Amino acid sequence: MTFDPTARRWVRVVARGGYVVVVLLATLTHFHYDPNPAMVASRWRHALVFATAGSDVVDAARNVLLFTGFGAVWLVTSPRSHAWQRVVWITLVGCALSACVETAQLFSATRTSSVNDVTTNTLGALLGAAGLVAMVRVFAWLRRRATVAGVPLVTIAVSYWCAMGAEMFSPLYRHGMNPWSGGSIANRLANALRYVKPFAIARVSITDMALFAPGGAVMQAALVELGIGSGVAAVAVIVAGGVFAFAVEIAHGIAGQPIEVSAIVGHTLAVAIGAVAAWRWGVSDTARGDERRRARILAVALAVLLVAWAWRPFLPRVSWQAVRSQVTAPHLTPLGVLGMTSDLFGVMDVAEQFFLYVSVGLVLAAWPLRYRGKLANVLPGVYLALVLEVGQILVLSRTFDVTDLLTQCAAVVVGFVAARRAGCEARGELLGRQPEGRSGGTGAPGDELPLVHVGP
Repeated sequence: MTFDPTARRWVRVVARGGYVVVVLLATLTHFHYDPNPAMVASRWRHALVFATAGSDVVDAARNVLLFTGFGAVWLVTSPRSHAWQRVVWITLVGCALSACVETAQLFSATRTSSVNDVTTNTLGALLGAAGLVAMVRVFAWLRRRATVAGVPLVTIAVSYWCAMGAEMFSPLYRHGMNPWSGGSIANRLANALRYVKPFAIARVSITDMALFAPGGAVMQAALVELGIGSGVAAVAVIVAGGVFAFAVEIAHGIAGQPIEVSAIVGHTLAVAIGAVAAWRWGVSDTARGDERRRARILAVALAVLLVAWAWRPFLPRVSWQAVRSQVTAPHLTPLGVLGMTSDLFGVMDVAEQFFLYVSVGLVLAAWPLRYRGKLANVLPGVYLALVLEVGQILVLSRTFDVTDLLTQCAAVVVGFVAARRAGCEARGELLGRQPEGRSGGTGAPGDELPLVHVGP
């Protein structure tokens, strides 16, 4: 029997109820009751008008993000059967919840009701549920090709590239805004092109290069695993990396920040270095050792990269006051810190956390550290997320945010459950000894370790 962390009723109730509480906290905080009929009528008329200002676009992105999590959590905690019917049902539930919240906000002097919110919330619930169903189907199609470490490397690569894209769009160390950056997309692009910063070697981020090079390596290895020649895969990754870096930097400029040629060059070079390294050494290294050993290397690499993403620039906060400033009500309230921003960059940071940690759940589904006990199933991923996010309280220029922690833990669970529902069984304990007479599996059909019970 395969372990499913959402199979028990109390888990489903707590997960769904908890997420509804998160939605209410995010949408009804600072609710000041005002039942004046004239004001309620005025708010109702305003709520029926579609708004397209810049702040409304940011609100829409936040709403989609919030309810994407809602849709994913509800689908993860639903039975496996009739998946697309459940997507429709979850979308309707998300719409109903949003409509109730927006109706309640009609009686608030400080909150704003809008048909925009109902629309974007419903869209988010649909995307979360449908996206998870699609993820399961794709993983099920790819899992027989997982010949390197028991996990389709392309799923790891795509999720890591999504995290890279979020970081390119919302870089940690670049916060300047272009003047006069409002207006339509065309006007924003024209304005951004006026403030393009030319190439300067000093502006190339070594930190970004260190984080993005593994993305080039894992994508090259993923293409090789799919049957593409090693050299062709490396060239394809380099070209794709350049196009990707250019496109995201342009989008970054449209969002209001300066376009930097140095960033495009640095990101492209990082991906190229990773792809060439995998081309030069990846095949021979992959051919040596057993599957368990390669899975261990993948798991350790993921953990080290997550430490680097979370704790850069590895400088401590030196004052107690600075540490205390990271433990306030907004930091401990879901979407509390995100709600204090007026741009898309906070939204991208939350998305980045999801894409970084979903790979942890995928790896643990195939290779749990232990079958039972405190290191079983998804628990190591949750521990890692907790340590790294709480540790940011002590790291200079980083911000502790319970929203990130919830997102990271949810991503681990989503990745784990999606892999298991796609038919991925535990191939062995990652920390266990290799059974005698076995090489750890090659990924070929029939070569898996015997299916064991991995429940508590």
